Amino acid sequence: MSVHLQDSPARAYREAGEAKDADAITATLSPRVTFHSPLTDSATIEGREQVRELFAAVLGVLADLRYHTDVGDERTRMIAATARVGSQRIEESALLRLDEQGLIEDITLWIRPLPGLTALMAALGPRLARAGGKPGLAVLAAAATQPLAAMTRFGDRTLVPLLNRP
Repeated sequence: MSVHLQDSPARAYREAGEAKDADAITATLSPRVTFHSPLTDSATIEGREQVRELFAAVLGVLADLRYHTDVGDERTRMIAATARVGSQRIEESALLRLDEQGLIEDITLWIRPLPGLTALMAALGPRLARAGGKPGLAVLAAAATQPLAAMTRFGDRTLVPLLNRP
């Protein structure tokens, strides 16, 4: 059974994201929430406070976050949004699994295009390291991710158009 957008238990999550309100997002989360990153499969983030810290950092680097799609039922929602990281446009989709109380207990996120994903990674990695009290790791994260973001941006803007020519 499909739930209308305005009746969705994910509505507060979407509105909080658009308002850049990490505390309001946290209120939609189960204490045992698990977040599955679009950046790595080698680590998940578990627990309401850890996910709150992540969203606080993410909301600090995203601009113009707007949700446009919300489909599913009372236990599973798929939501989609657009945003920017600097000048790079991104599209995101999130699979939200809800517990018996309607709180989000599992979030799996996907982001496209690749230059947007790498721009997010380059902006987020150093920010998370600094927030975690690891300034040296912040420098290393920036050194590792900024070239990748630049390469994917170059490829998307310069090489892909050449491949599309007859």
